[in-house]
Amino acid sequence: MKTIVVLVDFSSLSFKLMKQAHALAKAFGSHVILLHVVPLVPTTVDFGLVSPTVMEEPPAEAVRSDLEKLTEMRDSLAKFGVNATTSQFQGGAADDVLDEIKRMDADLIIVGSHGHGAFYELVVGSVTKNVLKHPPCPVLVVPEGYGEAA
Repeated sequence: MKTIVVLVDFSSLSFKLMKQAHALAKAFGSHVILLHVVPLVPTTVDFGLVSPTVMEEPPAEAVRSDLEKLTEMRDSLAKFGVNATTSQFQGGAADDVLDEIKRMDADLIIVGSHGHGAFYELVVGSVTKNVLKHPPCPVLVVPEGYGEAA
């Protein structure tokens, strides 16, 4: 297993994903790529009775802020001896994410599952769900409650 791609969103689940990536990278001598998709921002356009949701580009400051967080995560892995790099892009339809993962020649994808509700899935979508539909390699899914006492 040469390349592990970790999809991170900076939620509390990201730390659990990092722990899994660290353990696997150390065990197999793998290179870790932290992949972050800066989400489009849902905006409601008010047309009276019908108010559609339009997805807009994220503000430049949000993109910079996310890149700084991603760099900190990379540095954290490097501090513990893991060869890690970062990749970030905006928008990211499911096909774009899968194309990027294929381009990285991933041997394993690590994703988190937040368990959002149906409305969230309808409006924002789920990268995890879409990656699971057509993965180019094996996928390790880390559920939100993983590692917590029952």
